Amino acid sequence: MSFTLSDLLREVYTELGQMQASSATAGGDDYVTDSKMANTGGKDDVWKNGAIFVLEDAGGAGAAPEGEYKLITAYVDTSGKFTVESNFSAQPASGDLYGIVSEYYPLYTMIELVNAGLRGLGDIALVDTTTLDTATDKTEYAAAVEWKRRAPQRIDYQGNTDDADDNRWIRVFDWEFVPAAPGSTGLIVFHTQLPEERDIRIWYMGSHPRLSAYDDVVAEVITPELAVASCVERALRWQNSRLGGGDPFLLQRWNDAKVELGRTILRFPVWRPSRVARSKLAGLQG
Repeated sequence: MSFTLSDLLREVYTELGQMQASSATAGGDDYVTDSKMANTGGKDDVWKNGAIFVLEDAGGAGAAPEGEYKLITAYVDTSGKFTVESNFSAQPASGDLYGIVSEYYPLYTMIELVNAGLRGLGDIALVDTTTLDTATDKTEYAAAVEWKRRAPQRIDYQGNTDDADDNRWIRVFDWEFVPAAPGSTGLIVFHTQLPEERDIRIWYMGSHPRLSAYDDVVAEVITPELAVASCVERALRWQNSRLGGGDPFLLQRWNDAKVELGRTILRFPVWRPSRVARSKLAGLQG
């Protein structure tokens, strides 16, 4: 099962001690009501600018709006009603499990922090099979800017064009990468002509793709444990910086999070393909 941005935020907020869970008693397009929360907040709008997550559908089938989260724009303490900034894709229902977080770690800031936490784990292996196709009388191809952080790890071309499920990729060894100015495409130069009208598959190392939608998926080469540890450390770093290091408890939590992140990296390292030396003999393929 995919580990999504919503899952990651949920676990990070929980690890930070920020997530408060309960079950809804009613819901609508843009609100969730929990009568059990009535008269517990002390005043209206105590949860304003926090966020609400629909953690689990009451039917247990994973139906919408499970996984969705929204910014809270109003809260009525006498009824326990949370109004959100935009409509859910489906109305929350009585019995749906939900979670709320305050604005202490603002939702949109947290989305930026978890993206920074994933990038902070280093480049990950990515594959592009759509940008380049071989052409007649052509040995030089524009290299996408995304491939330029490091020279591509590996290049293959499509050996079979008759069956999308049987491409029979053929590895190419005799190529070189020519860099270019920042923001410009480089070049991949093949020393021999490849068969025409074939997909070219580029293996490269790049930053983790940005997560923005609630169901965007964390790359599977990063385990959930490692993703959470990195993002918790990043969130505590941000909060300590925001407060100028003036909270001894938060400072200790950040120090503990750094130690835990180091341990987790050792236990669950990010998988990366090993680079195989390429032959310098022109024409060698396989």
